Amino acid sequence: MPKARSAGGTRDKTSAVRDKPPPKVPFPKKAQPPTPTAFAAQLPLPLGRKFDAVRGFLAKHKDVSEDVFFYGPHSGWGLRYVASGRPLCTLLVHRARPLGIVSLEPAAAEAVRWADLSDVAHKARRAAHGSPSLLWLDVPLEASGAADFKALLKAKLTALRNPQNLTPDAP
Repeated sequence: MPKARSAGGTRDKTSAVRDKPPPKVPFPKKAQPPTPTAFAAQLPLPLGRKFDAVRGFLAKHKDVSEDVFFYGPHSGWGLRYVASGRPLCTLLVHRARPLGIVSLEPAAAEAVRWADLSDVAHKARRAAHGSPSLLWLDVPLEASGAADFKALLKAKLTALRNPQNLTPDAP
């Protein structure tokens, strides 16, 4: 007697998820640096506006400079921001999503009002890496993440302008 076949077919349903290739890196070639405006152009319009809003927030500060920097073939190009000669943050497009990366020294982390931030920032804080002396947060700039990222940047900028709170080797 032949075996009965399931109505769903023989193909594994989870293989369809695995067959989908990962999103391509927007700017993977080191020899082809993009313009800063090209980053937002890689995103859907609402996300591109959030990305540009964060760029505009950073551009308002006279001591903050923007640099297009190559982070390697897996991450591609990103926008690196430096305040008064010290690293401030990085903005990049990662897996077709805008992402902000910031490192917080203890003084800056204490200045953040975590209770006022959304779930996006709380999730980024739980997933943060580094050490207590330098905490690295990867904040998606979707939904309320852009506003949360600006709050983190304000705390870091305040700490950078008050150098006695910072350790000498922290970036």
